[in-house]
Amino acid sequence: MDHTRRDALVGSALALSVATAGCLDFAAGDGPQGPEGTPETLTCEDDGFVRLDQPFEASVTETIAETPETTVELSSEGTTETYGQSLRLVLRNTGDAPAATLGEAAYSLQRETGAGWLDVRGATTGEPVELPRNEASLDTSSAYSWDITLTETGIADAVDGVDLDVCPPLGPGTYRFVYWGLVDAPPIGAAFELVG
Repeated sequence: MDHTRRDALVGSALALSVATAGCLDFAAGDGPQGPEGTPETLTCEDDGFVRLDQPFEASVTETIAETPETTVELSSEGTTETYGQSLRLVLRNTGDAPAATLGEAAYSLQRETGAGWLDVRGATTGEPVELPRNEASLDTSSAYSWDITLTETGIADAVDGVDLDVCPPLGPGTYRFVYWGLVDAPPIGAAFELVG
């Protein structure tokens, strides 16, 4: 039987596609295991789990927020995100003056429920925990950026120095990232649909 260079290339491409598909299946895991759609609330079977409170009362503005001195813009890659992939966001100071902030960790990652927007994170120690707040200045043409892996572990580990967990597990539905660390400005958010 004669084998040509073309046959060898086709065989190599087939082997590579099979190997890659196996890797993708492994990387994707089982997908989101939590409640689907818009649950009535988020409940956790761990009695020691204390959910993060919402640290803001003002309504969330989308895309652009005005401070007394400048303008800040939040951008994300899309409105649909896949479980296990990265949620990438950038908060830019697009104005002409520095923006006072409470640091990069001053954000919530919330899920829409019948009871309102609830943070998916909390502590398992039985005690409430607060995210770090560090007074900082976001200079003109500067940015904060986040690259959060959309898994329970990826979200829980995204804030350094704070022992967090996600409960219940993530499920397909509507979520939003809210940066509430702008001083004298409303919180700014980006909503997205999480799919399996």
